[in-house]
Amino acid sequence: MKNACINTCNRKKTLKMSQGFTIVELIVVIVIIAILAIVTYVSYAGVQASSRDTSVLSDIDRIDALETSYGTKNSVAGLAYYSGNGYSTTLGFSPSSGDVIDVVVNSTDYCIRGYNPGGTKNNIFNALTKESTPGICSLLGPSAAAIAAYTGPTIGTLTALSTPTIATGSNPVVLAISPDGTSVYDSNRGSNTISMYSRNTSTGALTSLGTVATASQPNTVAVSPDGTSVYVTNVGASETSMYSRNTSTGLLTALSTPTIAAGSGPDAITISADGTSVYVANYSSSNISMYSRNTSTGMLTALSTPTISTGTSPEGITISSDGTSVYATSYASYTISMFSRNTSTGMLTALTPPTIATGGVNPSDIKVSPDGTSVYDTNISSTTLAMFSRNASTGLLTAMSPATVGTGYNPFSVVVSNDGTSVYTANNYSNNISMYSRNVTTGLLTAMSPATIAGGNGPQYIAISADGTSLYITNYSDNTISMYSRYAGH
Repeated sequence: MKNACINTCNRKKTLKMSQGFTIVELIVVIVIIAILAIVTYVSYAGVQASSRDTSVLSDIDRIDALETSYGTKNSVAGLAYYSGNGYSTTLGFSPSSGDVIDVVVNSTDYCIRGYNPGGTKNNIFNALTKESTPGICSLLGPSAAAIAAYTGPTIGTLTALSTPTIATGSNPVVLAISPDGTSVYDSNRGSNTISMYSRNTSTGALTSLGTVATASQPNTVAVSPDGTSVYVTNVGASETSMYSRNTSTGLLTALSTPTIAAGSGPDAITISADGTSVYVANYSSSNISMYSRNTSTGMLTALSTPTISTGTSPEGITISSDGTSVYATSYASYTISMFSRNTSTGMLTALTPPTIATGGVNPSDIKVSPDGTSVYDTNISSTTLAMFSRNASTGLLTAMSPATVGTGYNPFSVVVSNDGTSVYTANNYSNNISMYSRNVTTGLLTAMSPATIAGGNGPQYIAISADGTSLYITNYSDNTISMYSRYAGH
């Protein structure tokens, strides 16, 4: 009986051990198969996505050749095209299956964007690009049709970075971002310096590169479209400082002739998209200084007629992306001065009529939308943002209906995203940023929800990266730059 029990018990134990081992083994096999399946799928998906990107690049190259040929034959920059509208009989082009191609054209250049929803570049805002002139895609946003077709994550609402601010010099005023997105610069009024930062293009975070000296009371900073030059207006010295920019490191070096004379109280500065012209709005002398720019050296030279009159106390200045129009706000006369620009000589000529009322008190900053159809200016004392439609042929502005939209207190500056879908103002007295969505067809603005996001103390100037992912604002009173992401999935 004892031996029988032992034999029976051993068989039961063996059976249980055998069954237990079999179940574990089965689970292990299933897990291994699942892992292999996932790895295979991910690998296959990656290959498929890469293959679709290759197809898009091929389509971009094809339409680039066709655009060049069309432009040469017809003495134009190119032909606007969006694949969502079907086959182009003029160009003789349609993209490969699943690929989306968008071509935006101005008077001198074109930008081609392409993507495939199944590729690594899967929407119009992170599309592969090809441009007729380096940097033009940072000035020409996607077409209205391409934006309307976008169905991805919400774009525009700001989120503070995990490290929300970075220190600057004393009393930072204006900042600028290099076209390649790797550098940020701000002017420090209280310390007569320019702070230099490298920018992580993936996260948007800034890292200090130190400072470089300027003349007295630096105000506005501008980076040339080719990224090789930086210019700073100096209100206290009535001159503009000129620097060369190392495109690898982002560091600035004063030119051999470090400054050039401006009018009295030079406030704002703007540079044409072709990089050949620079204009400075002189607050105290109520005029604009006009310069030609040597695109090799970065040196500025006053034009033969060095200035042109504006309204009283111009505080902001901007140029249209097609280079044919310049606009300057007149702080004391509540108007915008309008000029046509000779794209060959850079000379400005007042339009007829020469000004338009801003519909608000003390207009300050002004910007033209990348598509050239809208103009916006901040009215500091009336706490509004004025909205204008722009006639691309004449350059004349017309107030929209409604003509203004409310902002926070004392909106010092305004910026339009390069995709044309968002507008932001820096509100100095309410210590926040107003956020608006923009109708790309009408140009009208609508407050986002939420309508504002907190800034630092005394926010002054606002800038957005060319890729649309990051926004930065100088805080005059606490000597910092606030950093935000605009679209985390971009």
